[in-house]
Amino acid sequence: MYREDVSETLRPVPLGGDQLTCERVRGAHMATLDGDTPEERLEGVFSMAEDFHEKMNFLQVIMTKLYNMASAREGGTLSQLRNLINRRNVVSDVRKDYHAVADFFDLVVDVHVVVAITEHLEMDNINAQVKCFPRLINVKTQEEKYTYLKFLIGQVIDRFVHQQMSSTLQVIEGYVNDVNERGEDKIYNYATAILKYGLLRRVSLMTTAVGDGGRCMRNWRYSMLVFETGHKTKYKLECFLLQAATKALLSPRLSHQVVCNRFINLSGGEGKNLDGDYVMELLNRLAKKRIKNLGPNHTPAAVARIGKTVMATNDIEQHMLRQLDVALQSREHTKRSVAADFEILFHELKNKSQVLQMIPGRSHEHYNNISSDIFSDIDARALHKWIQDKKQEYAGGKWAF
Repeated sequence: MYREDVSETLRPVPLGGDQLTCERVRGAHMATLDGDTPEERLEGVFSMAEDFHEKMNFLQVIMTKLYNMASAREGGTLSQLRNLINRRNVVSDVRKDYHAVADFFDLVVDVHVVVAITEHLEMDNINAQVKCFPRLINVKTQEEKYTYLKFLIGQVIDRFVHQQMSSTLQVIEGYVNDVNERGEDKIYNYATAILKYGLLRRVSLMTTAVGDGGRCMRNWRYSMLVFETGHKTKYKLECFLLQAATKALLSPRLSHQVVCNRFINLSGGEGKNLDGDYVMELLNRLAKKRIKNLGPNHTPAAVARIGKTVMATNDIEQHMLRQLDVALQSREHTKRSVAADFEILFHELKNKSQVLQMIPGRSHEHYNNISSDIFSDIDARALHKWIQDKKQEYAGGKWAF
C-alpha cells in the first residue's frame, strides 16, 4: 500500500484492467467494508476499465452484428469478403484471434472509405480523373487546396455517415422524439453500418496512438451506446462508471491521472503509444516465458522476483542485444502487402455488389432488417432511466470502484 511521503494518509492507486478485473476489485472492497483501518478496507486501491479490452469488446459487438458465416454467398457481407481474400484466420469469436479479426475489419473499412469517396466524386476507379474539382485548382495555394479537401471530406461524411446517425443521437439526447427510417436499400444500410462502426473504431485507435486522454473519454461515451445495442451490460456499466469517476466521483488530481495515464510508449516517438492493459499483456507473456524457464526452481519467491523485475530485465536484455548487433525481436508481425486484397475488395464492393449505390428494394437474406443507423435499436427513454438510476445508486454511497 503506497503512502504519501509527507502524510500518513493513503495515496489512492488506480488499478486498471478488463471488466472482470474491475468487478473483482469492487467485490474485494465490498468484502472488506467492515475493516477497522483504511488498509484493511483497501481504500487506497480503486479500479478503472482500460482501453484494449474495450476495443476488443467493441469489435466483438461489430462481428456479432455484421458477421455470419451463413451469408457467405451474399456479396458485400463480411463473411463473403473474408472468403474472397482467403482470410481463414478470421473467426466470429474475437478473443480467439483479435489481431487477425482487427486487421481484416480495418482493411474492409479502408476499402469502404475509398469506395464512398469514388462514389461521391463519380469516379469509375481509383485512378479516374475527378470531374468536380473547381477550375484552376492546380494554381491554388496549399491552404486553399486543403480547405477544399476538408469540404469534400465533409460532404462524404454527411452523405454516408451522418445521414441518419445524427438524427438518432438527437433522439437519445432528447432533442427530438422519433426518427423516420428513410433507407429502403438494406445492402446500402449494411455497407454504411460497416463505415460507421469502422470509423468509430479508427478514431479510438488514433486516440491511443497519439495518447489523447480527453478524446479517449469521449470515445467511451460512444462505446456505451454500442455496448447498449450489443447487450453488453457489464461493459456499458464500466463506460458509465468511468465517465462518472472522471466527472464527479474522483478528485481533480485523480481524475486527471485516470484520463491522462492510460497510455504507454515503449519505443519512443510520436504516435507510438499503446494501451496500458495491452502492454500488461505483453509483460505477462514475458513473465510466463521466464517462469517456464525456471524448471524445478519454481518457487513463490522466484516468481515474485520475476514479476517485479520483468520490465527492467527485458530493457537490459534489449540494450545488450543492440550493443552486440543482434537483430531484436519485433513487437509486431511483419505486415504483408494488402494491395492485392485491397484491389479485389474494391472491385467487389464498387463494381459487382455496388454496396454504396442507393438501389431501393435490395437486401441481404441474413440482414434484411438492418437499419441505416447503428443506434436505431436504442430505447432512448430506457437508457435515460438507467443512467438516472445509476446516478442515484452511486451518489447514495455504493462503492463504484
